[in-house]
Amino acid sequence: MKTLMVDNYRRVRLPNAKPRTKLAFEDHGDGTMTLTVIKAVVAEPFPRGSLLRYLTPQRDKKQLAMLEGCLQTPE
Repeated sequence: MKTLMVDNYRRVRLPNAKPRTKLAFEDHGDGTMTLTVIKAVVAEPFPRGSLLRYLTPQRDKKQLAMLEGCLQTPE
């Protein structure tokens, strides 16, 4: 067990903590406090196959029709 001091800005320096570590603070009310490291759940931004519903032949035809008016061809 280590003794830590709180500064005037209510900050505590944890020697083993890495930068940007998130902690949960729990006050037990009897003068004891608990800090628990929160581990972020890493989820895939787009699960495999979830974007297939947006890739349809009808959508491609609409996109190509819109692009025809926007593209400049060399003269």
